[in-house]
Amino acid sequence: MNSAKQDKYVSCLKKVPEFYRWAKRTDEDVSVRTTSCVLGPAMNVFIMWVLSQAMDRGQRRLYFLARDGYLMYKTAKLYCEKFGFPIDCIYLSCSRYALRIPMFHLNMDEALEYICRGGIDVSLNKILNRAGLDKQQQEEILALLHLPYGADQVIPYAALSGLRQTLSQCRPFLEYVGSHSKEAMPAILSYMRQEGLADSGGDDAIVDSGWVGSMQKTLNQLLREAGRKTPLTGYYWGLYELPEHVNRSDYDCFYFSPEHGLKDKVWFSNCLFEVIFSAPHGMTMGYRESGGRYVPVYGQTADELTAFMQRTQMQMEDYTKLLLGQLSFPEKETIKQYKKVIRGLIHRFMGAPSREEAEYYGSLPFSDDVLDESRQETAVLMSEKELKANHVLNKALVMFGIKKEYIKESAWYEGSAARSSSHPASHLRWYRMYKYLLYLRKTLTWRKKHV
Repeated sequence: MNSAKQDKYVSCLKKVPEFYRWAKRTDEDVSVRTTSCVLGPAMNVFIMWVLSQAMDRGQRRLYFLARDGYLMYKTAKLYCEKFGFPIDCIYLSCSRYALRIPMFHLNMDEALEYICRGGIDVSLNKILNRAGLDKQQQEEILALLHLPYGADQVIPYAALSGLRQTLSQCRPFLEYVGSHSKEAMPAILSYMRQEGLADSGGDDAIVDSGWVGSMQKTLNQLLREAGRKTPLTGYYWGLYELPEHVNRSDYDCFYFSPEHGLKDKVWFSNCLFEVIFSAPHGMTMGYRESGGRYVPVYGQTADELTAFMQRTQMQMEDYTKLLLGQLSFPEKETIKQYKKVIRGLIHRFMGAPSREEAEYYGSLPFSDDVLDESRQETAVLMSEKELKANHVLNKALVMFGIKKEYIKESAWYEGSAARSSSHPASHLRWYRMYKYLLYLRKTLTWRKKHV
């Protein structure tokens, strides 16, 4: 690791002797150093905050949502065992795909909005996969629609609303979506009842990474079908926005929220977060009965990613055990001070990575879609021209449909710049301007609607 970069981490960690004591030096490999200097402190402070909030509210069960909640779950269990907290930590196997498919037939307008949402390199195949159609049904719908896009061709963001309108008028497509949705509902309701979510008196909450909070809304809709009376609340690393028609007080944010944290959003990468803080198993595809219980059905995941997750889990557990060996559970004001230190670490790691960090974490496979079939590197290698195409003015013109141009996107642009350019700083300045405008617009839109 660049010694100057290491010095920046150390300057932050010195403010918290407990963290500084376990910071690894430059003779360790990049994953060990990053875990001890950034990832370990960040995860531990988040779990301190979650458990502190839950105990204040008398909550006795925390459901950590797969897969982003896997390391959160492992860390929280260590804390509850160490300090004897009366909180039951449960790992809930679910995914956007597994939760939404059963709900589609209840509100087809919401279903189409989700199916036709944006993302990285959205294609017809991705959209039909989101809808739950099998390969034969997908081929049938593609033949019926006669759309001006190939199955794997990237659809411009500005064209997605028109595609949604087209699909809303395609009766066979709607029938297939409704049929798959109704078939999936009984199994997921049985799984949720089995895990104790249907009969709670409100002394529970979910824990997740966040971003838009849609999982909580979908879970509440499902649980009402299962007979639950009280709304499920949630704790999140961060939320950029919230779904329509939800109670803001039911969503508690740690790092940034729809109203606050503009700089933290700009210097953060939610895609990189998902790659690092994940689980050594595939996405939850659905549920099946086995031996009188309902169990999740997991999809496949790349061997490389599984090995990375297993290694990260081991490093995180080792770090947490070392920390807990000499740590008293902190007061709320202390946790707030810890959060300030965490911000500095994350800004330096995610927003201005070294080439070594970008190579190691950026080469990991990433998918931003509901199915993990289409993967690319988290920080794809890009030419100078492709990096410049993501600068603020060009990106805005393309997003609003004013300029017709394909922009190669990266899940972690900052990592792509560090990997691909001999002078990444200039690209990062222009890209941060784009992110500032993007998140400022989201924040102002939120405040206009809700304040």
